[in-house]
Order: sequence, then structure tokens, then C-alpha cells
Amino acid sequence: MHARRHPPGGRRRRVACWKGSSNSECIHHSHLCAPLRQYRTCVRILERLFWLSRGWDTRPKLKTILGVDLAPQRPRFARERAEVANHILEPDWVGTRALARIGHGGPHFVGYAGEVDGPRELYDAIAAEAQCTTAIIDGVLVSDWRDESELELDPDGNAFVRKASARQIFAAFDLLEVDGESLLEIPLLERKRHLEGLLVPSVNVRLTPFVTRGLRSWRETLVAQGFHRVVLKNWNSAYAPGRTTDDWLVVEKISGAR
Repeated sequence: MHARRHPPGGRRRRVACWKGSSNSECIHHSHLCAPLRQYRTCVRILERLFWLSRGWDTRPKLKTILGVDLAPQRPRFARERAEVANHILEPDWVGTRALARIGHGGPHFVGYAGEVDGPRELYDAIAAEAQCTTAIIDGVLVSDWRDESELELDPDGNAFVRKASARQIFAAFDLLEVDGESLLEIPLLERKRHLEGLLVPSVNVRLTPFVTRGLRSWRETLVAQGFHRVVLKNWNSAYAPGRTTDDWLVVEKISGAR
């Protein structure tokens, strides 16, 4: 940590970020630019107008997607796993697992056992940052998130640490449906790219960062930031609602590649 002085005219606006590592170039939490998001939205609108003009409805029939019976995919748990190819690594958030159902009737958040009681203000924040009409986003409701503290200087030049107050956030990491289109069969990395183009991060809405190589070293970085476990995910895997598969593994330690 380094002490810093604020520029004349007041404090600079802090932007929450993740500390980099030797593999920082692999951290995928960038977002599509606004013009590209607008272009994709226009394409979807034109496609729907074309369908309506022909009297067609070629969108998938997503009875399960649009219903409340869709449950999050469950990970397996293991104390240690070897670093393997074709997997990503992301932090294991501590909180309540939930699917955020944007633009759908019924409950706003659905967990393993059904409806999850989440704050309306947080749901509104997610909906406000989602560039779509409807979506189902997988993530974790974190009730006591604190941004990283930094050293600051008081008017007398003395260094101190300003403690950040805890707040509730939604940490998103997967996308199951957008505007009536199912993404369940799409590979994980492609779903994450759709999520990055859909959801704009804010104070209360986070995109979960991940790496595709250097998993062991970044696991150490996450541990230093307060995460006790990490999640290994097969980047070619489809989404398995309500099921437990080996494609998602929550682990405490990663050993060398075999």
C-alpha cells in the first residue's frame, strides 16, 4: 500500500479494481464498448420486427427458462486439485447463490431451493445496468462486501487507512438467458462474453474476474485478497441447471499440473 495525496480541488474519484498479478493480461473483466452494445441491440430489434412482419416467432420456447423451476448449477467440492488445461479460475464468493431474473414475472432471485429473499434495491440496480429486456444471470448475493482500503493522508500529512463500510453487492459470473434466447448449451467462455456485453459494472453490481492460465499464481493473489477458496470451471462446458457436475469444482488448493 502507498500513501497518496489528493490533487488540488478535492479527492479523486476512486475506481474499484482488482490487484494485478503476473497473469493480469489473462483477467477477463473488460466490457464491450457502448457503440457495439447499441449495434447489437438494434440488430435484435430489427430481427423481431422482421419476425412480426412475417407472422413468425422463431425464438426458442423457453418454458423452463421463463419458469421459476430453473435452479443454479451446483459445483463439486474438493480440498485440492491439480492445475488442468481448458479450465478457468475465478474467486469463490461468500454469500447466497442466486439467479437474478431480470424482466420476468415471479421472484426476482431464485436459489437452490426456490425463491431467495434479496433486497429490491439491489435487484433494481442489476436491472438498471443490464442492456436487455429480459435476462437470467447467475451470481452470488454478497451481504458484507468491503472495497480494498488504501492509505491516505490527513491535512497534517499523517498517513491513515480509511475503512470502507460494508454493503451488499451482486457478483455475476454466468448468463443463462437473454431476451428470450437460451444460452444453456453455449460453452462457458461464450456465455461470459455475452455477460460482459450485457451487464455494466457499478458500485453494487460486479462482474466476477477470471483467468485462463497461471491458475496457481492467481489463486495465491485471491487468497491474499481474502478469498479462502476458488472455483475451477471447464471453459467448454454447457450450463446444467440444478445439477452437480465435475465441470465446476470449488477447491482450497491447486497443485502442479500432472
